Amino acid sequence: MARRQSVDARAGMATLAAAATLAAAATSSSRGGRGARRRRRGVVVPSSSSSSSSSSSSSSSSDGDDAAVTMADVNVAARRRGLVIETTTFGPAFRVIARRIPTRRGGGGGGEGDDAAATSSGREVAAEDDEDVIAIHDGFIAPPPFGILHLDSMRVYNSRVRGDTERATMRSVFGISILLGTTSALMARDAGCAKMELLAVDDGNEYAAKLVSYYSRLGFETVRVVGGNGLRDVPDLLVWGGVGTRMNGDLRRLLGKWGGVIRRQNAAAAAAAESRTKDAET
Repeated sequence: MARRQSVDARAGMATLAAAATLAAAATSSSRGGRGARRRRRGVVVPSSSSSSSSSSSSSSSSDGDDAAVTMADVNVAARRRGLVIETTTFGPAFRVIARRIPTRRGGGGGGEGDDAAATSSGREVAAEDDEDVIAIHDGFIAPPPFGILHLDSMRVYNSRVRGDTERATMRSVFGISILLGTTSALMARDAGCAKMELLAVDDGNEYAAKLVSYYSRLGFETVRVVGGNGLRDVPDLLVWGGVGTRMNGDLRRLLGKWGGVIRRQNAAAAAAAESRTKDAET
């Protein structure tokens, strides 16, 4: 989506490669070379929720009980937005997709594990090119002793949202990203992970600061800025393939926060639906 800066990480690679061996090995199954960098463009794209509503709801949802958050909660929230959540795994790597629920017989996918949808002619369409795919989240899980959930990319295709009605349905605090992030966090929690890590990419434009602000509202904390630090940046450049702001999060704390947001949204939507039903009956 956004143009990325080309990064020359050759200097000092032989000396510092050992520092990035785990992450480089774990990512090798899911990305490679230029194709990997294309997939990491625009690491997170906040969907169409307003910054003011996100900020106000963030302060009221800092606490929660992650044990009460389940994939059933996520699926309910997704369906209320007209979406279905799909997951695929390959070794430590995973992909989570938010796909539009088909409105006609024979429309798009909906089953777990689908990474491509079949058209009416039987031709498979990659998720990146499928107009019914609204968001894609990639990463990998490194179980203990590392215990890390590595968030590689989160892409939300706002241009695929159709019309004002669908846009209003899919709009929410923190957008669609919170559903995909909660899905991967639940997977990582079950694998025994305790930490989440990401890079808020800096493509040299004003959007970089917005990404850092967005992640901060989600509950991540800044670790360091990658870029302009010479050899000290090489391990991060090898792992992330770009410059930006490295951020970490406590997995259980963020699950509690995000789960609280999702549960409150579900409760509010259920109450609104019940009210509409009563109004229709009177």
